[in-house]
Parts: sequence; structure tokens; C-alpha cells
Amino acid sequence: LTKERPAGGAAGPKGGMGAVFSELNQGSAVTAGLKKVTADMKTKNRADRSGKVPDGPAKKAVPAAKSKAAAPAARPPKLELSQGRKWLVEHQVDNKAIVIDNCSPVMSVYVYNCKGSVIQIKGKVNNIVLDKCHKTGIVFTDVVASFEAVNCQSVQVQTTGKCPTFAVDKTDGFHLYLSEHCLDASITTAKSSEMNVTVPAQKENDDPVEIPIPEQFITTYKNGKLVTLAVEHAG
Repeated sequence: LTKERPAGGAAGPKGGMGAVFSELNQGSAVTAGLKKVTADMKTKNRADRSGKVPDGPAKKAVPAAKSKAAAPAARPPKLELSQGRKWLVEHQVDNKAIVIDNCSPVMSVYVYNCKGSVIQIKGKVNNIVLDKCHKTGIVFTDVVASFEAVNCQSVQVQTTGKCPTFAVDKTDGFHLYLSEHCLDASITTAKSSEMNVTVPAQKENDDPVEIPIPEQFITTYKNGKLVTLAVEHAG
């Protein structure tokens, strides 16, 4: 395409950089065809440069819409015994028939990222961890050390035997069913909500009793130390 030369302007140099330097060596002849700047064309004298701020806020550029990130691909479900000591139950979805019956007191069970599933553990194991699970249930017999639930939502846990310690961390919706052999267990909670414990009925014809785990506490300073008690609600 051919570019038009502005009216009153000097013709552009031809022949590349050599022609540019040739015109510069001509001295005043180079500027003979240039349009002169009059007083009213100078910046300080222009009417449109009065320094007045234009009315109304400046329009902001609308950012381009971000493309939605693709959903992560579903991981394949896993149920395996690792190195003969650790059961791995991972990425199970709507599987309510998971049974682990080859157990021993030196084994541990790690349940990770399961949804809508039920795991049954038969026999005695060393410890059980329920991590990042949603609407999942687990039933076990005996645990030597502890049971832990972390980063879970709406999980149910039942022991038919004995477990000395339960730990609940960053979990919303935790229901624990204790057996008559496990009533002396300790339960440690942190950053969790909607927690309940169901204990067996005290009499043969009575129903099991559901007891909420406190979520609100009051702390007072007494005799040089802080004393914290659970807030009790009437009714």
C-alpha cells in the first residue's frame, strides 16, 4: 500500500539510512519544507490544555472474562495394603461394600478423599485416619492407639470394640457411636462443628442417647490462670 504524504510536509528520505544521513548533511535545506509552529499552536497557549479536569469518572477498561478452569480428572479408586503395614483406601465414590478383614495390631488404615462410601474394618489395628472425606461412614472393631478425622464433612464413625482416643480436626459434621466397651475414651476436637456422640442405652428397653459435643466456651481468669468451661444451653 502507498502511504500519502501529509500536506505541507517534506518528502521522506529514500534509499535507507544512507539517504537519511545525506539529508542531515544538507543543513538548513532539510527544514525548508517544514511547517512553522505559530504562537497559538504551542502547548501553553492551546485552549484545550487549560488544566481543567474533565467532568465524570474516567471509564475503566472492562477486563476480559477469564476462561473457567477445567475440573480435575477423577482419580482411580484404591484399596490396597502398602508394605504389609498400611491399608490405603482412597478416592472411593458411592462404594458401600468396602471390607478390610486382613488386619493386625501393627497395621494402620488411611482413608482419603472418599465420598458417599462405607468402610468396615474387622479385627484390631493400630490406628485409623479419615482424611478429606465427605458423607462417608466407617465401622471398626478395636484400635490400639487412636482414631483421627481431619478435613472431613458429614462423616459417621462407629466402634464395636475399644478405642482409647478420638481426635477431630477441621471437620464439619462428625457423629461418633461408642460401644459399651469404649465409654471411657477421650475425644479431642479443634476447629470443628456439628459434632455428636451416641452412647448405648443405660437400660435394656431404653433408646441410645445422643449428646452434642460443645462448640462454645467461656474463659475466665482465676487465681493466676485461665479457666475455660463449655457453655451450657438450657433445654
